[in-house]
Amino acid sequence: MDNLTIGFIGYGEASYLISKGLKNEGVDDQIAFDINMSDSLLGPEIKKRVSRTNIKTANSLEELCEKSTILLCATSASVAEKIAQEVQQFLKKEHLYIDLNASSPMVQQNISHYISDSKAKFVDAAVMESVPAHGHKVPLFLSGDGANYFEELGTAYGMNLKYIAEEAGASSAIKMFRSIFMKGFTNVLLETLEASEKYNVSNVVLESLDNSIRKGPLDEYANMLINRTSIHAERRVAEMDEVIKTLDSLNVEPTMSKATKQKLQSVVDKRIKEKLNGKQPNSFTEVISMLHG
Repeated sequence: MDNLTIGFIGYGEASYLISKGLKNEGVDDQIAFDINMSDSLLGPEIKKRVSRTNIKTANSLEELCEKSTILLCATSASVAEKIAQEVQQFLKKEHLYIDLNASSPMVQQNISHYISDSKAKFVDAAVMESVPAHGHKVPLFLSGDGANYFEELGTAYGMNLKYIAEEAGASSAIKMFRSIFMKGFTNVLLETLEASEKYNVSNVVLESLDNSIRKGPLDEYANMLINRTSIHAERRVAEMDEVIKTLDSLNVEPTMSKATKQKLQSVVDKRIKEKLNGKQPNSFTEVISMLHG
């Protein structure tokens, strides 16, 4: 990305992996600002990521905007709009603002208005697969007035980008409506295995479901889905809030979405992420034991 500097708002797992991949593609001019850099719990891991990628850091959003042209915001759906409001005053027409948070299409449209008021270009970038599995090549659906430009720019550096529409919110709508099934499926599976473990028949139940679904070994899929849910439950509660608001706005009763949020909240309330202390659980059985421990 010649003569362009990428600025990351938030340097969590997603930003770090995208940053690392782009570094390997030769994109050396990168800088990050993370409000949790000095946090006693979160700060050390953020600093490790910065050290591994050897990128610069900014002390404020204003400094980040001054020193970068492309801004990628990957924080949380719950604060995405607030960050856009705050960053607006520092943007110029040369900036491209890309929001990767799993917000509702309405929130993405609101963010677009804030960004367009500054004359900068905006991209609503929906992350369609797992970032840990794909890194900077994770499939991203793009909408907004800067989507075409970002697709051309990022594709040249190995990114997997797909233009959806000029209207902000379109790509997030695709991700959201798909997530109604995907997040709901994860929690239906969790409930099934919770009950199966009571009778020690999980293996038989999984084998039976595997024969029905025929999508590879279901126990591996169960471990992947539930293990990641145990770590990211709190963020996904916020995401389901956005789903519920969207369905309400469409007069669609969000029965399963509310149930999914409630189940995710139970994982948060059991403080499973804290119990894991940064480690990946070995299997879904470990997560279920923590739920009932």
